[in-house]
Amino acid sequence: MVKSADRVFEILELFERERRSMRVAEIAQQLNLPQSSVSMLLKTLVERGYMDFDPQGRGFCPSVRVAFMGEWIAQAPGQSRSLQDALHELAARTGEKVLLGRQSGLFVQYVSTVEPVGVRQLRVPPGTLRPLHRCAIGIVLLSQLEDEQIRQLLHRYNALCAKTGGARADIERALRSAESARRQGYYESAELATPGAGAIATLLPTCVRGQRLALGVAAPTARLHQHRSGFLPAVLAAARLC
Repeated sequence: MVKSADRVFEILELFERERRSMRVAEIAQQLNLPQSSVSMLLKTLVERGYMDFDPQGRGFCPSVRVAFMGEWIAQAPGQSRSLQDALHELAARTGEKVLLGRQSGLFVQYVSTVEPVGVRQLRVPPGTLRPLHRCAIGIVLLSQLEDEQIRQLLHRYNALCAKTGGARADIERALRSAESARRQGYYESAELATPGAGAIATLLPTCVRGQRLALGVAAPTARLHQHRSGFLPAVLAAARLC
């Protein structure tokens, strides 16, 4: 077997048994693996969005992304509606791409993306990362935070951009957008993440493993504006049923 792939599955199976956050040293000890190798694998999983890292407690835990990957496999015919079903129903109702996202550090990670049958547009595969302030789902996720928390996050983002040469966040603009999302219960973007495209997004009412999720419909800007009167209630209704 490929050693690194085998070790990744050993790590995931360990978390399945323990069902709690764990530090690198404990994982390495329990699996009798070199701590350096475990650390590198965990770092890769965090960067890909399959593992969460708590910088305060120094613990790792599989992310919500892992939970959603195989949800469809275990659902028996006739079983009650799942969150993934709700995404597919929203895609069928609107005829547009549907995104489900969570906060992953300074970014949004799309946990799941669903397209209507036969439609291929706005290529955004599951696992894609976007800056929190640069997409509708990110804005609604920011809206659940206090303004000072948002400032701290975006100051960290700007510090990262100073090292990498990326475009800095306009913090005051992001705060205004988050306030708009709080007031309305949703946020509509236009060409924020992708030129020529926008999205309408809202928060899901319940948490998954302590994390808030947000869903949205993404479409070319002109079509989003044209069908806004139908898209918005469809997004809000889908969120209420999740």
